[in-house]
Amino acid sequence: MVRSLSMWRLLRSGAFLGALVCSEGRAEGPATTATTATVGEEGPWEDECLDAQCAVKMLQLHAAASEQELEVLNGTSCRNFILTGKVQMVHYRNWAVGRAKAHNVRGWVANGGDKSYDGSHSPCPTCGCVLGHVEGSADAVGAFVREMCRGGPPHSHVASCKVEEASCFGCGPFYKEYHFCKTWTVSHCKSRC
Repeated sequence: MVRSLSMWRLLRSGAFLGALVCSEGRAEGPATTATTATVGEEGPWEDECLDAQCAVKMLQLHAAASEQELEVLNGTSCRNFILTGKVQMVHYRNWAVGRAKAHNVRGWVANGGDKSYDGSHSPCPTCGCVLGHVEGSADAVGAFVREMCRGGPPHSHVASCKVEEASCFGCGPFYKEYHFCKTWTVSHCKSRC
């Protein structure tokens, strides 16, 4: 009996041995969509793996995609935030990175606004904003965002804080973006991690 299964189902079932596929002997592209392989049928398949290295690469690509899917299922929370007030030239981004590590969240933080005098900061501490994206467990993200909105390093003051649900991108460790974002919108600053 010949059946078609998505690569995700093949990986979960363990039936992927001998049925992994990639084009011209190498794995290609992001594994964000299901690849269809036919089990129990002789080749040639559209994307047949010709060697073990190809099969390993294919497994890695699909495992990464499956890991991101599982994060969503396991309660990963993702938020964008925008802070205004005295939030630039007071080391707010450095403070945010430290707080992110303490809360074990991933993402980024950047300075933004209408213009920059040095490519990294607004012309004054109160005429710009701090933008960011955070991912992690719902509790950790909530605690981090509350701290961003209420706290800050010495000499800082948050006048307003806007938090929105966001898409999850599977960000790595939380980091400080050095490039000034000439915008007041997180999605216009960076579209991913």
